[in-house]
Amino acid sequence: MDRKLSEQSTAVLGMDLHSFTYLDNHAAVLHDIQLDVHPGSLTVIAGHSGSGKSTIGAILAGLLPRHGMDELIGSIKVDETQIEFSSSSTPRIDVAQWAKHVGLLPQDSGHYLSGIRGTVAEELAFCLENAGMPREQMLQRVNDLAQKLYLEHLLERHPQQLSGGQERLVALASLAMSEPDVLVLDEPLAGLDKRATQVVSAMIDLLRANGTALVVLVDSVGIWAEDADDLWRLNQGTLHRVSAAELLQRTAPSLHHRPVAIDAQILLELDTVQLSYPGSSGPAVRNVNLQLRAGECLGLAGANGSGKTTVLKAIAGLLKPNAGTLTLSGESGLLLQNSSDQLFERTVLREVSFGIPKKSSGRDRVPEVLAQLGLESYAQTHPYELPASARRLVALATVLIHEPQILLLDEPTEALDEAGEAVLQEVIASVLDRGGAVALSTHDETFMNRVTRRVIQIGQS
Repeated sequence: MDRKLSEQSTAVLGMDLHSFTYLDNHAAVLHDIQLDVHPGSLTVIAGHSGSGKSTIGAILAGLLPRHGMDELIGSIKVDETQIEFSSSSTPRIDVAQWAKHVGLLPQDSGHYLSGIRGTVAEELAFCLENAGMPREQMLQRVNDLAQKLYLEHLLERHPQQLSGGQERLVALASLAMSEPDVLVLDEPLAGLDKRATQVVSAMIDLLRANGTALVVLVDSVGIWAEDADDLWRLNQGTLHRVSAAELLQRTAPSLHHRPVAIDAQILLELDTVQLSYPGSSGPAVRNVNLQLRAGECLGLAGANGSGKTTVLKAIAGLLKPNAGTLTLSGESGLLLQNSSDQLFERTVLREVSFGIPKKSSGRDRVPEVLAQLGLESYAQTHPYELPASARRLVALATVLIHEPQILLLDEPTEALDEAGEAVLQEVIASVLDRGGAVALSTHDETFMNRVTRRVIQIGQS
């Protein structure tokens, strides 16, 4: 490996990239990027889905380029180690050593968790065990961090029983436990409620005060503008330094003022419904009461773990109430919070067509749905080769193709860029226009206020 010491920069992580090209791609995804990350700094990189943010994150984390596959021309450095790449030389990166300096939290935070630990406490201790830390010291570290992040109540929970927001917090805590010099966070606030967002913000302040550098990859600058040391927009494969004002999203028109007829048909009613998961010690949700009428978009609000996803699963028929009554008129269709769980075919066209008889009229709707969501050009693309925003829209297409009377959306704006949110809003409007209804759960208050007519709080009583 061609390595040399860098003595002219105080940066703990840096990238001088002339170009980066994925295997089998003809054009470079990234080009002409120079980035230095200094101890204790906050660097924010904003860009639409598919712009290359996650690629930058993977390069900074030493996961790209893949040896003998991708082409990177330029250099990356961490601490005092610099690695040079050229069209004729792609050195292997010692990922384990690199990870001691740079930690990456991917957009799908569940991928960071080991998947082999039975409790959150064991998950947090995983990296400490691998480092051979004495047990008493390890337990103290876990308890101290859990207290700072208000995670004590989750320590004995199984990681697979966490809500999406709780899972993200645990993954971030696990990453911070290893104390790397730099944390690269891909959409770290997606799916988090206000309290969790405040916890993450406080955690970032604490990490920076201790000298940890943060690189945050986002679709919209949001709350990061005020505290960021460097703000960048990633556009057409390169970084442009910008001000916070330039990164603010445009405000879309509102839907929640659409009138709903007083005598509109009641499509859904929950009366004192109680929901429990098999094997759980108690109810996940108690005493849920709601009505949903044709032409109405209803919002479900509540803290992470309050049971919003559980309610949507019950409406979709995936969970039966163990008390109360749930009455449904018409078919429902659910977009999962982790929409990738709904994708398993090898092309977008096959994904959206799955389960529809070849000679049925439903097949004729496939091109229409793809066009509605702006996915026509991806018809022969593997869903997992798409950017996150397009992948979520593919999952939505698999629901819309069945024309559900009630569309259920669980954190639908996660991973969506501005264009994706505009498409989602149009989809919601089209469902309401044809006499259907929508129920959605989200911590994105801006989107919630834009599209819903009513919002109800979900939580244990």
